[in-house]
Amino acid sequence: MIKRIDSQPEWDRLCPEWALPELPPPERKLIISLENGPDFRCGEPISFRITLDDRGHRRNGIPVRAMLQPEFSQFATITGVTPLEIETRMERPGFVRIEAVTPDGMSAALGAAVEPEKILPVEDVAGFDEFWHTQFARLTTVPLHVEAMREIPPVRKEYEERVRCFDVQVACAGARPVSGILAKPVEAAPRSCPGYLFFHGAGVRSAFQPLTWAARGMLAFNVNAHGLPNDREMDYYRKLEENELAGYAVRSVASAEESPFCEMFLRVKRAIEFLKSLPEWDGRILAVHGGSQGGLQSIVAAAVDPAVNFCMIQAPAMCNQGALLEGRANVWPHVVTPGDAGKMNRIARFFDGVSFARRMNREAKVYFTAGYSDTEAVPSSVCAAFHACASSDKEFAPFADCGHAGAVFWSGEAELDHYIRTRRNI
Repeated sequence: MIKRIDSQPEWDRLCPEWALPELPPPERKLIISLENGPDFRCGEPISFRITLDDRGHRRNGIPVRAMLQPEFSQFATITGVTPLEIETRMERPGFVRIEAVTPDGMSAALGAAVEPEKILPVEDVAGFDEFWHTQFARLTTVPLHVEAMREIPPVRKEYEERVRCFDVQVACAGARPVSGILAKPVEAAPRSCPGYLFFHGAGVRSAFQPLTWAARGMLAFNVNAHGLPNDREMDYYRKLEENELAGYAVRSVASAEESPFCEMFLRVKRAIEFLKSLPEWDGRILAVHGGSQGGLQSIVAAAVDPAVNFCMIQAPAMCNQGALLEGRANVWPHVVTPGDAGKMNRIARFFDGVSFARRMNREAKVYFTAGYSDTEAVPSSVCAAFHACASSDKEFAPFADCGHAGAVFWSGEAELDHYIRTRRNI
């Protein structure tokens, strides 16, 4: 079972690049608990209990409004006072989510699974392999050429004697290069470093310096999702997000070739090619890591290059998108629409994580994490990708109390370290 990291300070010690101010725990909090959960069989009663904790004491009689969401797509509203007990059941495999709020804005959410091992992945869209063969062939017409590689100082002084950082752009098919920040141990010898690539979730931002991974002996490449210049002022990325890249994930396009995810996936493959070309890579260990949109890119990475042998796939987005048409929950970016047999429903499936999961390296060590109350990478979609995953060495890590944040994204570093230590001793 994956080692869970529950608090932001723990993550900060591993990855200080993302450090946030530590906040005191709330004095009052809404709590949802499950009797005999979080996994159930079809038809079994699922009993949620909502309570309010006030400085360690239970407060009864507090008004609560609860929203019950079987398979995240139907809504039933229940009102009452704490302690409030709500019972439901599901007759087919899937997930049920409950969210509760109080009049003063406190909230909590929890999910329960119903026979998740029986959730089926959708079939590939017709022409999937042919399409991607054509797209990745475009890369062969663009030489693996480093357009720019500028050394930059580590953003944290404690790494100055241990890590070297480089702002890198690599030629790629399409309008933008691969852009990222490479970090490696000072005086790293040839063929001495495991490779590590981190892919970004949704949004528009610079790559960041993967200092902790490099300090632990890795050749680490943090990949900018959109091929943008790095380390620009925040206003630069804000304007792109409001203009050129506004709504990129839901943009209506005439063909799959025009989707922004097409070139994003080409950059994933080229980023791997670049890292493998570096003399410091040990030629044995190549790890990929990302959450949400970054989790999707990590699936793609392990599907397009058999050298990828460790995958930390955290709440991956855009998996099992066609399942909406079978009555399951919609997933980010919500471009598939019920009853629409038109182009966007078909185009979305060329970028479905399930189809890439079927083509992942069978020898890779793979972890999937899922938040049971996640409304973006809904847990049924992650289960479907996990079941489709071709790896013979895969694990599913459930986080019943997590949505699209927190431990579902913070966990996984101990497993990566263990894998690298084990492989180095082979």
